[in-house]
Amino acid sequence: MNHEPSGNDLVLPRNGCDANRSPSLQSRRHRRQFGRFTQELRVKPDYDTARADIINGLFAFRIWTRLGWQEVKRRYRRTVFGPFWATLSIGAFIGGMVFIWAPLFKTDVRSYLPFLSAGLVTWTFATALITEGCGTYTAGTSLITQLNFPYTVLNFMVVWRNIIVFFHNFLIVVVVVVALKVPVSWQTLLLIPGICIVAVNGAWMTILLGMVSARFRDVPPFIGNLVQILVFVTPIFWFSHQLGSESQLIITLNYMFHLVEVMRAPMLGTAPSLLSYGVTLTGAILGWLVTFHIYARFRRRIPYWL
Repeated sequence: MNHEPSGNDLVLPRNGCDANRSPSLQSRRHRRQFGRFTQELRVKPDYDTARADIINGLFAFRIWTRLGWQEVKRRYRRTVFGPFWATLSIGAFIGGMVFIWAPLFKTDVRSYLPFLSAGLVTWTFATALITEGCGTYTAGTSLITQLNFPYTVLNFMVVWRNIIVFFHNFLIVVVVVVALKVPVSWQTLLLIPGICIVAVNGAWMTILLGMVSARFRDVPPFIGNLVQILVFVTPIFWFSHQLGSESQLIITLNYMFHLVEVMRAPMLGTAPSLLSYGVTLTGAILGWLVTFHIYARFRRRIPYWL
């Protein structure tokens, strides 16, 4: 009597070829993906198209400013406090942590609270450009695949949207400065060029990370984890002089520290160091040069990656 194999019976492979079929298919798939990736690297850059895209996107400020504002309104639609919910969240965190971290670092609350407030508000602004920049093109998939427009409009929209959110959160610093009577001088006006420097750096970061994240979907969670680590190795909760003179090189090489410092120092009534200005301006120039070359090479591939 013949016995038909049921669903619970173990069916052995007929020969060695069947047993090795799945690994061989996987290896062929990996080789195919690697070959496709090497072909993408050989794509000739189209500098004229990339230049026109960036310039046209920049001059379309009526579009990306409007879209950025509408996105802020959409996120907090039908709420009582609107964007100030993010402000209340940061303010509650600062108010709860200042009475723990100040005694822990053996510093006065009156000096630590302005430092923490200005640093955390600036850090939120700078890191939001990085993390949200990873999803710039994937979030705009429907627009990119259906319309012909400068893709950088989406990048500038992300930057503008976070500038709007920053000014909402900036009220925390204003309240702290007024309540604790932190000295305000003409150096406070250096906050304006500081915002511009961070925004210019954030623009090339959103373009670069947006392209890389569209091609490799593991990049956004990796960047998110990296940001969580950087917040503890960057002088946000602690003063830079507490690290000791022998370890100041760690702070000097931390690019995020300089981005924060060009905005935090003016909010505390002092001028940022020339080193921070030099590092951030040099980073902006080099970052845009590298991003422009990569954007010219892979811009046409973005719709296919999505």
